[in-house]
Amino acid sequence: MYISVVALKTMDSYEQHQAIWSLFPDTPDRKRDHLFRIESNNNGNIIALLQSSTEPKNSEQAEILQSKPFELKLLAGQYYKFKIAANPTKKLSKQKKVIEIKDEAEQVQWLQRKLDGANVTITAIESKLVDSKKSFKSRFVTFEGVLQITDADKIYRAVIMGIGRKKHAGAGLLSLAKNG
Repeated sequence: MYISVVALKTMDSYEQHQAIWSLFPDTPDRKRDHLFRIESNNNGNIIALLQSSTEPKNSEQAEILQSKPFELKLLAGQYYKFKIAANPTKKLSKQKKVIEIKDEAEQVQWLQRKLDGANVTITAIESKLVDSKKSFKSRFVTFEGVLQITDADKIYRAVIMGIGRKKHAGAGLLSLAKNG
């Protein structure tokens, strides 16, 4: 796997999605095997963190500022700092309609369900609306905290596959760093 820092040249989440795809020009028909998260937006300078199974290549829409291979080794019992921008949702059972979760306590419960396989302590939470010219605004919630792994395989899958909806728009990337 690769972890990269990428500069994007657009503010719109749909165009960001297109710019990220442009970093993988040799495989246009494959399934998405990358996740990204917008880390900063300073005066139109959009910086994204990108996790991918193949090495990205510069394009007209995005510039790779830094990229390196990494191997993820998770151990049960270990503590990790985490960060994730997610789109917490739930289905209304009768209508099978999907709605965004707006209540902070319910958002925390949603994340704890998604991170089954770890004891989760959230230290920071921030909610924002993300624009896209292709759809309506979406609520992205950034969670930060510490987790202790109880099932390394489940958490490994969460890192590789991402969590929740709107992965194409920059949600779902779970970043882990050893704590201590």
